[in-house]
Amino acid sequence: MARKVKVLDSAAFILGFTEASGELAVTSSKVLEEAKYGGARYRALASKEGEMIKIIDPKPEYLKEVMELARRMGELELSEADLSILALALQLSREGFEPCLVTSDYSIQNLASKLGIGIQPILHDGIKRMISWETYCSVCKWSGEAAPGEPCPRCGHRLKRRPRKT
Repeated sequence: MARKVKVLDSAAFILGFTEASGELAVTSSKVLEEAKYGGARYRALASKEGEMIKIIDPKPEYLKEVMELARRMGELELSEADLSILALALQLSREGFEPCLVTSDYSIQNLASKLGIGIQPILHDGIKRMISWETYCSVCKWSGEAAPGEPCPRCGHRLKRRPRKT
């Protein structure tokens, strides 16, 4: 049986979730950098210093795999911390652990679902279904590979994103 492990997003520290109920709790150094304000900073430092959580940074190959999946699914607004905990959860999964991401971020939940990684939503109910996004122009109807907010390559209007039709 795989050992369960909680992978904590910065929201876990911001919202005060630092108890993993006897399970191993981990996060990345990028998350600690992101959870640097107010009570989140103190909870993150206390958890680290009290050895309640382990700080593990993902191997580059897992980060690359997660970044490629995020690009393909149109999840282009993830922070380095977001990508790092997704990659860490993927790495732990492949190393024989049973990771569960503790997060309130819908984009993280979306990618974790696609990767087959468990989710423990906090603050919100969590996602109902996975979404792949596409970038499009609402004026000339162009769609393709580009980031939302960039100018449309056809007409110059600001690009938007919407769920892909399946």
